[in-house]
Amino acid sequence: MLAVIGGSGFYELGTEKKKERVITPYGDAEVSFIKLNKNELLFIPRHGKNHVIPPHKVNYRANVYALKKLGAKAALGSYAAGIISKYKPKDLIILDDLICGGCHTYFDDFSDKVTHVDMSEPYDKKLQKLIIEAAGIHDIKMKKGGIIVSTSGPRFETKAEIKMFKKLGANLVNMTSGPETVLMREMEIPFAGISTGTNYAAGISKKKLTAEEVFDCMKISKNRINLIVEELTKFIE
Repeated sequence: MLAVIGGSGFYELGTEKKKERVITPYGDAEVSFIKLNKNELLFIPRHGKNHVIPPHKVNYRANVYALKKLGAKAALGSYAAGIISKYKPKDLIILDDLICGGCHTYFDDFSDKVTHVDMSEPYDKKLQKLIIEAAGIHDIKMKKGGIIVSTSGPRFETKAEIKMFKKLGANLVNMTSGPETVLMREMEIPFAGISTGTNYAAGISKKKLTAEEVFDCMKISKNRINLIVEELTKFIE
Protein backbone atom coordinates (compact mmCIF):
# COMPACT_ATOMS: atom_id res chain seq x y z
CA MET A 1 0.00 0.00 0.00
CA LEU A 2 1.20 3.51 -0.82
CA ALA A 3 1.63 6.01 2.01
CA VAL A 4 1.52 9.78 1.51
CA ILE A 5 2.67 12.47 3.93
CA GLY A 6 1.16 15.84 3.11
CA GLY A 7 2.73 19.14 4.03
CA SER A 8 1.72 22.80 4.03
CA GLY A 9 -1.61 23.29 2.27
CA PHE A 10 -2.04 19.53 1.74
CA TYR A 11 -4.20 18.30 4.61
CA GLU A 12 -6.79 16.09 2.90
CA LEU A 13 -6.73 13.43 0.21
CA GLY A 14 -9.55 11.36 -1.28
CA THR A 15 -12.25 9.93 0.98
CA GLU A 16 -11.33 8.98 4.53
CA LYS A 17 -12.59 5.46 5.33
CA LYS A 18 -11.23 5.41 8.86
CA LYS A 19 -8.61 6.99 11.07
CA GLU A 20 -6.40 4.85 13.26
CA ARG A 21 -4.32 5.88 16.24
CA VAL A 22 -1.17 3.79 16.01
CA ILE A 23 0.82 3.17 19.19
CA THR A 24 4.58 3.30 18.63
CA PRO A 25 7.66 3.34 20.90
CA TYR A 26 7.96 7.05 20.04
CA GLY A 27 4.42 8.14 20.80
CA ASP A 28 1.09 7.75 19.02
CA ALA A 29 0.49 8.63 15.38
CA GLU A 30 -2.81 9.23 13.61
CA VAL A 31 -3.03 7.63 10.17
CA SER A 32 -5.97 7.89 7.80
CA PHE A 33 -7.02 5.04 5.54
CA ILE A 34 -8.01 6.77 2.31
CA LYS A 35 -10.01 5.63 -0.69
CA LEU A 36 -8.98 7.39 -3.88
CA ASN A 37 -11.26 6.23 -6.68
CA LYS A 38 -10.94 2.41 -6.52
CA ASN A 39 -7.66 2.31 -4.64
CA GLU A 40 -6.58 2.65 -1.03
CA LEU A 41 -3.63 4.36 0.61
CA LEU A 42 -2.37 5.63 3.96
CA PHE A 43 -2.24 9.37 4.63
CA ILE A 44 -0.72 11.59 7.30
CA PRO A 45 -0.95 15.40 7.20
CA ARG A 46 2.30 16.09 9.06
CA HIS A 47 1.15 19.44 10.44
CA GLY A 48 -2.36 18.24 11.32
CA LYS A 49 -5.53 19.16 9.44
CA ASN A 50 -5.48 22.77 10.63
CA HIS A 51 -1.69 23.15 10.47
CA VAL A 52 -1.39 23.33 14.26
CA ILE A 53 1.89 21.39 14.49
CA PRO A 54 5.02 23.44 13.66
CA PRO A 55 7.87 21.66 11.87
CA HIS A 56 10.11 21.30 14.92
CA LYS A 57 7.25 19.65 16.85
CA VAL A 58 6.25 17.03 14.26
CA ASN A 59 6.69 13.53 15.69
CA TYR A 60 8.54 12.22 12.64
CA ARG A 61 9.66 9.01 14.31
CA ALA A 62 6.13 8.03 15.33
CA ASN A 63 4.71 8.88 11.89
CA VAL A 64 7.21 6.83 9.90
CA TYR A 65 7.14 3.94 12.39
CA ALA A 66 3.34 3.85 12.14
CA LEU A 67 3.43 3.67 8.35
CA LYS A 68 5.87 0.77 8.53
CA LYS A 69 3.69 -0.97 11.12
CA LEU A 70 0.62 -0.61 8.87
CA GLY A 71 2.42 -2.19 5.94
CA ALA A 72 3.38 0.72 3.71
CA LYS A 73 5.26 -0.63 0.69
CA ALA A 74 6.35 2.81 -0.52
CA ALA A 75 5.91 6.40 0.60
CA LEU A 76 5.69 9.83 -0.97
CA GLY A 77 6.36 13.10 0.85
CA SER A 78 4.98 16.42 -0.37
CA TYR A 79 6.97 19.54 0.51
CA ALA A 80 6.66 23.28 0.09
CA ALA A 81 10.12 24.72 -0.53
CA GLY A 82 11.87 28.01 -0.92
CA ILE A 83 13.77 28.40 -4.18
CA ILE A 84 17.50 29.06 -3.99
CA SER A 85 18.28 28.60 -7.68
CA LYS A 86 17.26 26.81 -10.92
CA TYR A 87 13.48 26.80 -10.40
CA LYS A 88 10.49 29.15 -10.49
CA PRO A 89 7.47 29.46 -8.18
CA LYS A 90 4.82 26.77 -8.85
CA ASP A 91 7.40 24.36 -10.33
CA LEU A 92 6.84 20.76 -9.27
CA ILE A 93 10.21 19.17 -8.52
CA ILE A 94 11.39 15.63 -7.82
CA LEU A 95 13.95 15.59 -5.03
CA ASP A 96 17.24 13.90 -5.90
CA ASP A 97 19.45 14.70 -2.92
CA LEU A 98 19.42 16.10 0.57
CA ILE A 99 21.47 18.27 2.92
CA CYS A 100 20.35 17.74 6.49
CA GLY A 101 21.67 18.18 10.01
CA GLY A 102 19.85 17.24 13.19
CA CYS A 103 19.50 13.94 15.02
CA HIS A 104 16.31 12.27 13.82
CA THR A 105 17.10 8.56 13.96
CA TYR A 106 15.85 5.27 15.32
CA PHE A 107 19.36 4.25 16.31
CA ASP A 108 19.75 5.92 19.68
CA ASP A 109 21.58 2.93 21.13
CA PHE A 110 24.44 0.90 19.64
CA SER A 111 24.45 -1.76 22.39
CA ASP A 112 23.05 -4.42 20.01
CA LYS A 113 24.68 -3.30 16.77
CA VAL A 114 26.58 -0.33 15.40
CA THR A 115 24.41 1.04 12.59
CA HIS A 116 25.22 3.83 10.14
CA VAL A 117 22.66 3.82 7.33
CA ASP A 118 23.93 4.52 3.82
CA MET A 119 22.43 7.72 2.35
CA SER A 120 24.18 7.71 -1.02
CA GLU A 121 20.75 7.49 -2.67
CA PRO A 122 18.27 9.08 -0.24
CA TYR A 123 15.37 8.77 -2.68
CA ASP A 124 14.22 5.58 -4.38
CA LYS A 125 14.97 5.62 -8.11
CA LYS A 126 12.20 3.18 -9.08
CA LEU A 127 9.62 5.25 -7.23
CA GLN A 128 10.92 8.42 -8.88
CA LYS A 129 10.40 6.83 -12.31
CA LEU A 130 6.85 5.87 -11.37
CA ILE A 131 6.15 9.45 -10.29
CA ILE A 132 7.39 10.81 -13.62
CA GLU A 133 5.26 8.22 -15.44
CA ALA A 134 2.22 9.13 -13.33
CA ALA A 135 2.75 12.84 -14.00
CA GLY A 136 3.08 12.19 -17.73
CA ILE A 137 -0.34 10.55 -17.87
CA HIS A 138 -1.84 13.93 -16.94
CA ASP A 139 0.70 16.06 -18.86
CA ILE A 140 2.09 17.40 -15.60
CA LYS A 141 5.58 18.79 -16.00
CA MET A 142 8.07 17.58 -13.41
CA LYS A 143 11.40 19.30 -12.88
CA LYS A 144 14.37 17.13 -11.92
CA GLY A 145 17.54 17.70 -9.91
CA GLY A 146 16.09 18.93 -6.64
CA ILE A 147 18.78 19.23 -3.96
CA ILE A 148 17.04 20.33 -0.79
CA VAL A 149 18.40 21.67 2.48
CA SER A 150 16.31 20.80 5.52
CA THR A 151 16.28 23.27 8.41
CA SER A 152 14.41 22.92 11.71
CA GLY A 153 12.22 26.04 11.42
CA PRO A 154 9.75 27.40 12.21
CA ARG A 155 11.47 30.63 11.18
CA PHE A 156 12.49 31.30 7.60
CA GLU A 157 16.21 31.30 6.83
CA THR A 158 18.53 34.32 6.83
CA LYS A 159 20.14 35.72 3.69
CA ALA A 160 23.54 34.54 4.88
CA GLU A 161 22.23 31.01 5.39
CA ILE A 162 20.78 30.92 1.88
CA LYS A 163 24.10 32.08 0.43
CA MET A 164 25.84 29.28 2.32
CA PHE A 165 23.31 26.67 1.17
CA LYS A 166 23.78 27.76 -2.43
CA LYS A 167 27.55 27.35 -2.14
CA LEU A 168 26.97 23.85 -0.76
CA GLY A 169 25.04 22.97 -3.92
CA ALA A 170 21.44 23.21 -2.73
CA ASN A 171 18.73 24.69 -4.94
CA LEU A 172 15.79 24.31 -2.53
CA VAL A 173 15.20 24.77 1.19
CA ASN A 174 12.45 23.64 3.55
CA MET A 175 11.83 22.56 7.15
CA THR A 176 10.57 18.98 7.07
CA SER A 177 12.16 16.90 4.31
CA GLY A 178 15.29 15.83 6.18
CA PRO A 179 13.83 13.91 9.13
CA GLU A 180 11.33 12.00 7.00
CA THR A 181 13.87 11.07 4.34
CA VAL A 182 16.38 9.74 6.87
CA LEU A 183 13.79 7.83 8.90
CA MET A 184 12.22 6.28 5.80
CA ARG A 185 15.65 4.99 4.80
CA GLU A 186 16.24 3.59 8.30
CA MET A 187 12.86 1.85 8.15
CA GLU A 188 13.65 0.56 4.64
CA ILE A 189 10.53 2.10 3.12
CA PRO A 190 11.12 3.12 -0.52
CA PHE A 191 10.63 6.88 -0.45
CA ALA A 192 10.41 9.80 -2.85
CA GLY A 193 9.84 13.50 -2.34
CA ILE A 194 7.93 15.98 -4.48
CA SER A 195 8.61 19.61 -3.75
CA THR A 196 6.63 22.62 -4.90
CA GLY A 197 8.73 25.74 -5.35
CA THR A 198 6.53 28.19 -3.48
CA ASN A 199 8.67 31.33 -3.21
CA TYR A 200 12.18 32.66 -3.66
CA ALA A 201 14.31 32.27 -0.54
CA ALA A 202 15.66 35.10 1.62
CA GLY A 203 17.99 37.46 -0.24
CA ILE A 204 16.74 36.19 -3.59
CA SER A 205 13.25 37.52 -2.98
CA LYS A 206 13.07 41.30 -2.81
CA LYS A 207 10.26 41.22 -0.27
CA LYS A 208 9.69 39.79 3.18
CA LEU A 209 8.76 36.12 3.24
CA THR A 210 5.30 35.13 4.47
CA ALA A 211 3.53 31.85 5.16
CA GLU A 212 0.54 33.10 3.15
CA GLU A 213 2.41 33.04 -0.15
CA VAL A 214 3.45 29.47 0.56
CA PHE A 215 -0.15 28.38 1.22
CA ASP A 216 -1.44 30.21 -1.87
CA CYS A 217 1.04 28.42 -4.09
CA MET A 218 0.31 25.03 -2.54
CA LYS A 219 -3.42 25.44 -3.23
CA ILE A 220 -2.56 25.50 -6.92
CA SER A 221 -0.06 22.66 -6.67
CA LYS A 222 -2.27 20.34 -4.62
CA ASN A 223 -4.46 19.32 -7.56
CA ARG A 224 -1.44 18.22 -9.58
CA ILE A 225 -0.07 16.19 -6.67
CA ASN A 226 -3.48 14.54 -6.17
CA LEU A 227 -3.48 13.38 -9.79
CA ILE A 228 0.01 11.94 -9.44
CA VAL A 229 -0.94 10.13 -6.22
CA GLU A 230 -4.06 8.73 -7.88
CA GLU A 231 -1.93 7.11 -10.59
CA LEU A 232 0.68 5.88 -8.11
CA THR A 233 -1.97 3.94 -6.18
CA LYS A 234 -2.53 1.91 -9.35
CA PHE A 235 1.17 0.99 -9.47
CA ILE A 236 1.60 0.29 -5.74
CA GLU A 237 -1.10 -1.88 -4.21
